[in-house]
Amino acid sequence: MREITAGELSKILEEHKKWRDTDKKEGEKANLSGATLSGANLYKADLSCAKLAGANLSLANLFSANLYRANLSCAKLAGANLSGANLSCADLEYAYLSKVDLSGADLSYANLSHASLSSADLSNANLYDADLSGANLYYADLSHANLRVANLSYADLSDADLSGADLSDADLTDTNLSDANLSKADLEDAYLSGANLIRVRGLTIKQLSSVETLCDAELSSERIKQVRKKYPHLHGEVELDEEKLSKRKIITLRSSYKTLSVSEVQSMPNVSIRVKDDCGFYGHSTINHDYNLKAVSGDVVVVDNATGLMWHQSGSDDDMDWNKAKEWVEDLNSEEGYAGYNDWRLPTVDEAVSLLESSEKNKHLYIGPVFSTKQYYIWTGDNPEYDEDGSYDDYNTLFPYDACSVHFYNGYVDGGYIMSTNDVRPVRSVE
Repeated sequence: MREITAGELSKILEEHKKWRDTDKKEGEKANLSGATLSGANLYKADLSCAKLAGANLSLANLFSANLYRANLSCAKLAGANLSGANLSCADLEYAYLSKVDLSGADLSYANLSHASLSSADLSNANLYDADLSGANLYYADLSHANLRVANLSYADLSDADLSGADLSDADLTDTNLSDANLSKADLEDAYLSGANLIRVRGLTIKQLSSVETLCDAELSSERIKQVRKKYPHLHGEVELDEEKLSKRKIITLRSSYKTLSVSEVQSMPNVSIRVKDDCGFYGHSTINHDYNLKAVSGDVVVVDNATGLMWHQSGSDDDMDWNKAKEWVEDLNSEEGYAGYNDWRLPTVDEAVSLLESSEKNKHLYIGPVFSTKQYYIWTGDNPEYDEDGSYDDYNTLFPYDACSVHFYNGYVDGGYIMSTNDVRPVRSVE
């Protein structure tokens, strides 16, 4: 840790303000990574976009500070006052925030993955679309907080106060909510697959009726009886819907890779095209999906009963080039595999395009809300054919590039160089 004197801190803040005010033309962005600032007075300080990774800010006064897009990963903020602070889009991954005051703070779109927030005050905080996956929120006060569309999967919310909180469309997959207070919380379309709901306080059957799924959730025996009696579809079993799959007509999509021309891609079935261009098209699938979010062997998947496909719900955490994408899937299939299966693969263009929705159904993405929002675009396994001399067989062969990708942020299908980077969302066929 490096010691920062009051004089040095004042100069750093002055240079940072100049950097901000001159649109980065003058001054210097604040770099306080690893700095010791315990107990520092940063009341209403402007540290937007500043580097504070690993800094010690415990007991610091950051009331109403501007920390927009600041990097606070692994920072120590125990007991700090961040009430009313702007932490929108900030990186707080693995940060230590025990007993911190974040009441009324703006944490929308912030990364709080695996952060320690035990006994923190987050009452009335804005956590819209924040990533709190794996976070420790034991005994935290989240009363009346906005957690809409937030990712709380695998988080520990035991004994937390969530009374009056907005958890609509939130991902609470495998979240520990034992002894939490959910009185008057909005759970509309929330995903509670595999969640621990034992001894939850203030939770009513009416609240549960509005959730997206309770598949594999832990409930008291009495609550299970109530759910199965009134809303049996919410508490499905882990087994796949084989019976459902056998009773309905499955739309079979091409699952083997092939060389495609632009015209072939633009004429694939089950697609509505808005605009065509020389490299692909903007459009969406016309398939009426029947998605089911499931926890299988502890891993989360999405089964589409309309196509007989099982998708990796979250996909890769990082984007990568095409060859590394194939290696990533190979690693996924090693040993025990994912969800107990070892036959995951990159999707074909037909399969990947089937996920495209006609409008932004999942925040800002053209994909169903049952999927993670981390993947803006994904690789497919289809690629063009080369002549013996290494040139493309035909200028119109699948987008004169190397491989095809599907973009969920705008509904576009095109080609990309295999050394460029896209995300990976593996798929497998349900037998």
